[in-house]
Amino acid sequence: MNTFLATALYKILSVLVSLVLFLSPLSSPAQDDPIRRGDGVRLSAALWSDTHMSDYLFSRVKHVKSSVMDLAAAEGLDALVIDGDITENGKPQEFRLMADELAKLSNVGHIIPASGNHDIRLRSFNMTVKTFSEFCETVNPAIRTDKLYYSYEVNGYTFIVLGSTETVFEEAAVSDGELAFLDASLAAATADGKPAFVLLHQPLRNTHNLPDAWGSPIPSAGSVGRDSDRLIYVMNKYENVFLITGHLHSGLGVNNFEDVGKLHSVNLPSIGIVSKDGGYEAAGTGYVMSVTDDSVTFRARDFANGRYLPEYDHSYTLVK
Repeated sequence: MNTFLATALYKILSVLVSLVLFLSPLSSPAQDDPIRRGDGVRLSAALWSDTHMSDYLFSRVKHVKSSVMDLAAAEGLDALVIDGDITENGKPQEFRLMADELAKLSNVGHIIPASGNHDIRLRSFNMTVKTFSEFCETVNPAIRTDKLYYSYEVNGYTFIVLGSTETVFEEAAVSDGELAFLDASLAAATADGKPAFVLLHQPLRNTHNLPDAWGSPIPSAGSVGRDSDRLIYVMNKYENVFLITGHLHSGLGVNNFEDVGKLHSVNLPSIGIVSKDGGYEAAGTGYVMSVTDDSVTFRARDFANGRYLPEYDHSYTLVK
């Protein structure tokens, strides 16, 4: 069998299997453990990554739909963060499918998207920026950007969204201009003692069980790549900085939280793809982040099934 025919048959089989999974009954997430805002919470945000919305891998769409249903029943949720790999192949129709789902979340105050390698790697960079910018404005008209990086404020707290400044396949390129933007944004965001949240799809090098988590002996595998050390240097200049990443599909386990100097690094599991980590291995998982005057708490949640998983929670006390 030639390579072309084998590839075609594989794709057809993948679609058929995915379609069977997609057409099976979609049950609503349980409502006995809903998302509710706690007392003293200044900011409440759902943290997702790796939705991998696809126009042919329909099983992933099912995980997204279930997770959206869970958020649609939430009360007091200020924001939804989607930390990259929003789509499988960066196609405009995949972004439209995702936007259609997010349109159901009229109860969520702000949607904050970041780009990932799957969103950018198969298109020209100019086309990538145009498609991503249009998606951002569709799901959140307050976001007007002509770059893959920008900052956004919710309830006085700053989210600094980073993205590659050129087309790359797995890693992300961070230009001098983007690094200067990060530095200036962090200086402003943390000046009054509040935490700041940096969104970047790829984790830093040698964090969150890398490179082993990527299954590679190459030291930079699975990470942001060549600009990792420069990012660490800038983020460690400030107190109460949280770097939120995805990319690894590692599930909920022992490698989601790690400190790099003063920097708090958080790696999110996957919404769209079943994750592996030896802990809680399921798609549709992420965190609900609650910020008070004194702390930042990450509550692990199976959004697809509508329940918290307290054994995977993590909390930080803010430096005053």
